[in-house]
Amino acid sequence: MRARVGLAICLLIASLSLAEPALRAQGDCGLVAAVQPPVDTTAFRLVQRFGVPSPRHQGRYHTGEDWYGGRGTSYGQPVRAIAAGRVTYSAPTGWGRDGGVVIIEHTLPDGSVMYSQYGHMQEVSGYPFPPRYSCVRMGDVIGGVGDVRPAPHLHFEMRVSQPDVPGPGYTWADPTALGWRPPSAMLANWRGWLHPAHRWHLELRAAGAPPPTVLDDSSLVVVDGDRVRRVTPDGRVLWRLSLDRPAIGVMARAGQPVIIYADGSLQAVGLDGAPLERWALNEPLRAIFEAGSQRLAQTAAGALIGLSGDLQAVVWRLEGLPPVMRVAAAPGVIGALTADSALLILSADGRLLDRAQLREPAALAAAPDGGLLAYTRAGLWRIDAAGVWTPLLADQAPPGGAGAAALQDAQGNLILYGVTDVPALRAYRPDGTPLWTTPTPLIRGQTALFQHGALLYLVSGGGDLVTARAADGALCGQVSLHGDGRTPAWSQVGSDGILRLMVGAQIAAYDWAALGQGCG
Repeated sequence: MRARVGLAICLLIASLSLAEPALRAQGDCGLVAAVQPPVDTTAFRLVQRFGVPSPRHQGRYHTGEDWYGGRGTSYGQPVRAIAAGRVTYSAPTGWGRDGGVVIIEHTLPDGSVMYSQYGHMQEVSGYPFPPRYSCVRMGDVIGGVGDVRPAPHLHFEMRVSQPDVPGPGYTWADPTALGWRPPSAMLANWRGWLHPAHRWHLELRAAGAPPPTVLDDSSLVVVDGDRVRRVTPDGRVLWRLSLDRPAIGVMARAGQPVIIYADGSLQAVGLDGAPLERWALNEPLRAIFEAGSQRLAQTAAGALIGLSGDLQAVVWRLEGLPPVMRVAAAPGVIGALTADSALLILSADGRLLDRAQLREPAALAAAPDGGLLAYTRAGLWRIDAAGVWTPLLADQAPPGGAGAAALQDAQGNLILYGVTDVPALRAYRPDGTPLWTTPTPLIRGQTALFQHGALLYLVSGGGDLVTARAADGALCGQVSLHGDGRTPAWSQVGSDGILRLMVGAQIAAYDWAALGQGCG
């Protein structure tokens, strides 16, 4: 008996040894190097977005995207793998009368794993389903659009769990909380994460999170929904705190983070995440702003207030304002742009110096001489500490306004981004003489322009990052991530040479030197 058991064990070990290379080969399908949509987006259109409630399914939320090619043209069209990966589920009857399903596992270069699901498919002539555990490459045809209700279309999902279970298509709970992700947004982000300069990224629960605060060691502290996280300079989450009330942001005080709550209370936190002192401003708040040395907040009742350096007291207030959307500050003057496109000019102690009603939002930036730059539809202006507007560049500069950006370098040269005619970066000497003009890709959403060393960089709430050489405007490169376009991006180049960018529902980090390699 013992001999038979021993023989069985030996045979089992031998069979596993023989199977091991095959299993290893099945699992080694390569890392994602590039991505593409699952269907031809010039022929198909998005007809139902991710996360929307469906009247056909009692208001449940859509776990993917539906792509439709038009009456009489969708059926049988090829569906392609979005990226290299391993097939974890493949069944022509996976959804019964609603068609077949294929699920593919994808591994990114940083080791993270996601799953793409393709539903409402069928095997049509020349387009068989790939076998389970087989490897596919980006662009491989994995099936065809099936003849399903209410019309032939592709249901496309991306998620971080359930590698071998066809998704339900709709859920009563928020699909993001259950592991699903917005497919088109994830494809856009993957392109940005596959850029050679990418170093790390951190996904947030939702777009529109308040800007993080940067601590002395280049770590970030960020409010993300009902939690606060401290992120190390290399992207690891050091600690997280669950919040018992809504927070509107975080600022630093004496090198330590302070959480600011919507009810007007503030909570200091130690570098180890331990709660410290708590105090209150005794009025609800809607937003906080940090510009230069200024720390501002707007109350729920509409007052703009200036906070002391230790965040303990209100040092000035200006009552009765619409929601403030953007703030820029120089040592002697503050500019605040409201939701109704009014530009308020304030002294450093909060006195209203001027109020200009603009046709549309303007670009605001601090000038190195202590004033402000305002790039409006009416042109480029300098605003001094007395609130006096002086036109710059006379008629040379194209109109600014929404989507424009401006800065002035240490030599007084003016650099503008505008979208009036052809999207372009333009540079001028202090006397208005043009230096260079560089057409750029179209930048989406609210933009901001910065200079770090010899390079310029332009970032937008739509997820665009463009770098250019300040001396001659030569484009060095572009990174595109997914942004909602409604909220501005936040960015900072740290002393460690890493550009950290918050846009959409993520923070992404890029090596600054690598971003400039396109300029030699």
